[in-house]
Amino acid sequence: MIRLYDPGLAQACREFLGNSPDANYCHDPAWADVIREAYGKEAFTLVRMDPVTGAVRGIAPACSLASAAFGRQVVCLPYLDYGGILADDSDSEDLLRDRLLNEARTRRSELEIRSRHALHGLQAPRDEKVCMILPLREEAAEATEDWTPVAADTYSDGPWIAAENICEDSDSYWKSLDAKVRNQVRKAEKSGVTVRWGREDRLDDFYEVFCVNMRDLGSPTHAKAWFEAVLRHFPGADIGTAHRDGKCIGGLFRILWQDELVIPWASTLKDERMHCPNNALYWDAIRYAFAQGCRLVDFGRSTRDEGTYRFKKQWQARESSLYRYQFDDKGHLREQSSQVAQGRLGWTRNVWAKLPLVVANSLGPMLRGSISA
Repeated sequence: MIRLYDPGLAQACREFLGNSPDANYCHDPAWADVIREAYGKEAFTLVRMDPVTGAVRGIAPACSLASAAFGRQVVCLPYLDYGGILADDSDSEDLLRDRLLNEARTRRSELEIRSRHALHGLQAPRDEKVCMILPLREEAAEATEDWTPVAADTYSDGPWIAAENICEDSDSYWKSLDAKVRNQVRKAEKSGVTVRWGREDRLDDFYEVFCVNMRDLGSPTHAKAWFEAVLRHFPGADIGTAHRDGKCIGGLFRILWQDELVIPWASTLKDERMHCPNNALYWDAIRYAFAQGCRLVDFGRSTRDEGTYRFKKQWQARESSLYRYQFDDKGHLREQSSQVAQGRLGWTRNVWAKLPLVVANSLGPMLRGSISA
């Protein structure tokens, strides 16, 4: 039996997520509220219930998007790095996938399922990006794959490399870091960079830097309402801002979710990167994860071998494959996934990066809700 999530299922879904080793923050039903409040989109969460016991056996968050530029899509889940279907068994996964396909066909929409795990019985098209995970306990080392292809007919994530040299505390972790990384943290301190943490009181400074960075990257920025909604619905979310000479020069948004610390958004001003504010922010966040007893730090997606990938790798983050399943509006699986929204937007990047900031900040939030990336 598949049900739409409602508040009456909150406790059962929390227990299911807490007991599932493959759950991640993107599976939390609270994202549907965040998406509705920030962008007014139709967001929903499908819940697979055991027909005999009534227990939750699976969950799939999704959102319906429609625009003239990008067409109609049901995405599981937009705006975030992953999401996808989380299920106890292959039968529950199949039922949730079939229901997602039905929801997409009803809306005459394409379907995209983003996942950190290969789906049962389907060819596994890998995302061009990888997930970067810093394990803080030995069992969390299973968040990194050895890049052996996953068999299409198995309900598993393929072989995993064994945990090695997992540090038990922030002191031993600090000593294990490369000297260059430690020196960059020290450089931030010597340059007078200070980090302040808070929630709504830090949002304005964070958002100002975030908007500049997104404009420079040629991408429409999220609405401030997006971050306000995340803070409302995720009590473990907070914001760090890096300051130098009385000016905010960087920001990092982190979410403490169960026993994971997630860093979905971070930005610094290009002209201030010589002072290493990003290093100061990440080091503070990692120390916090150790202090909270976290199992891992999720650094989010990066394109392999590019700048953000190398930055995260130097913190001893390990890469894990991502999977992007795309179905056309008839429900047929495409053989090769593509970054649909980003591809259609790509030709505008150079133009967007040259816009005056006030123009980019006005137009960006209006466009961002229609871009699934």
